[in-house]
Amino acid sequence: MVGLKPSQVYLQVNNRRLLEAELGRLGIAPELRGMVFRLIDRRDKMRASEWEAYAAELGLSADSIRGIAQLLEDKDLWRKSEELRSFFQAVKALGLEEYVEYDPAIVRGLDYYTGTVFEARDREGEFRAVLGGGRYDNLVGDVGGERLPGVGFAMGDVVIQLVLEKFGCLPSLRAAPAQVLVTTFGPGEVGASLDLGRRLREAGVFVEWYPTPDRLAKQLKYADQAGIRFAVICGPDESVRGSVSLKDLAKREQIEVKIDSLAEEVRRRLLEPAEV
Repeated sequence: MVGLKPSQVYLQVNNRRLLEAELGRLGIAPELRGMVFRLIDRRDKMRASEWEAYAAELGLSADSIRGIAQLLEDKDLWRKSEELRSFFQAVKALGLEEYVEYDPAIVRGLDYYTGTVFEARDREGEFRAVLGGGRYDNLVGDVGGERLPGVGFAMGDVVIQLVLEKFGCLPSLRAAPAQVLVTTFGPGEVGASLDLGRRLREAGVFVEWYPTPDRLAKQLKYADQAGIRFAVICGPDESVRGSVSLKDLAKREQIEVKIDSLAEEVRRRLLEPAEV
């Protein structure tokens, strides 16, 4: 949840099967419907006169163009679709109806969509679509796999950032989710470093492993720049003693800890404030 309100963003929804049926009612042949979907998808990118001229160039009759245009103005068309009626019933049950609207012009231009399709936008229309996608029943089978229905979407990372910034909802995120960096002291310590990472993860600690035995100063600098508070160092001397060095990069402190006590010590210190 990022705090965006229904007055700021919304999801536009339509259904390909519904449109297929309506285009059939208008007498548009099945082999032309993919072309018509792409035509509809371009409607908000062109002036009305240009769009109609383009439709005529594609070979559509004046009656067909007029029928399609009327279709795209019918905001109650969704009531003819059992799928969309069930969909909006579920949306209401989830308490999300303020975020979702039916729009007969949402078709998604790609041919592989077969059912419900959707796009998310900001209410003022300042930006491109935040995301878009839909249901596809045949895509996996078409590329050689088993017939496996699915739903997918693509999101624009730049657009969602712009929308979040506009409405003051951009969260403050850490540079890295890891709480501990397990360093690699040398080529012979790779296995030991991996084992330390495993132990910490099993204890519920978020861990990143530095995979190459670069200079220790370089590894610690990486952790510091990434916002990772702790670094675990296991060199030959510590290994002989069955221990590791635990460095608190925020407090600039370093202690030696037995390997069996490492996870408990890290978890205890994570509860402490990161005072410099």
